[in-house]
Amino acid sequence: MMRKSAAEIFLACAVCLSALLVARPGQAADPPYVIVLRSRDGAVTPERSRDAQTGGGFIQVTQVEPNVIMVLMRGAVAAGAGHKGETASMQFNLHQDFEIVPTKANLRPPRLVLAAWAIGSLQSTLKEGGTADHGPACAAVVCGPNPVLNLCIKPHSVGCSENLLVNDRVGPLEAVVEPGGFCLQQTFAINAAQPKTHCHPGSAAANFDPDPKLDTQWNEVMKPFRAVPHKDFGFRVILRVVEDGPLPGVLVAPPPVESLPPPKPEKKEPALEPNAGR
Repeated sequence: MMRKSAAEIFLACAVCLSALLVARPGQAADPPYVIVLRSRDGAVTPERSRDAQTGGGFIQVTQVEPNVIMVLMRGAVAAGAGHKGETASMQFNLHQDFEIVPTKANLRPPRLVLAAWAIGSLQSTLKEGGTADHGPACAAVVCGPNPVLNLCIKPHSVGCSENLLVNDRVGPLEAVVEPGGFCLQQTFAINAAQPKTHCHPGSAAANFDPDPKLDTQWNEVMKPFRAVPHKDFGFRVILRVVEDGPLPGVLVAPPPVESLPPPKPEKKEPALEPNAGR
């Protein structure tokens, strides 16, 4: 009896284990299309004069999901006043080749979805001068010489003791394409300039980095937005590919109109003569 019970328990456990292995409930299904990253050409160019400073400065490309990539550009620049003016700048440039690959047959065409965010701060402490700005934050998807998607976040600037927190978004923009090779092109720039002064010290800074790695001498110019959460600072672009299809609740086409045949003319019965039938 004991042997029989043990065998039944073992068999029941084996059946349950087999069912779990077949079902694999925690495993997500592959998306209809995936993005395969190919060659990349990315560069950050910092420039400064005298005692101005640049901090951080990098480009990060991340495959968030098989069908989603994120590109992040971050950096900070600061310039101070002295007997001579100071300037600091940083230019970002990226060309990322990628391929859209289907994971199964009989799919609708792929749809590319592009969105961008620019989050950071611009500061100037001196009323007599000092400017900080960021240039147009642009991203484009091209297929050979042909543009597919293109967006730009407008530039911002401050001067003469002004401060500005930038939090802009553009998109999502969408386009239906064909599987194959594409290129994501992305550009960004930040600048700070402080003219020479003789009486009052001052500085200007543009910060688009959660950890700008600037010296403590720039703490005063960075002070206005010190308490603001910095974790999302930077120029961020997210590119996603999905299967094209109708939007929820939207009909693909209006229902067909019922077509009825035209009415036939009625047949008139011949009039009876008064003496007919007599």
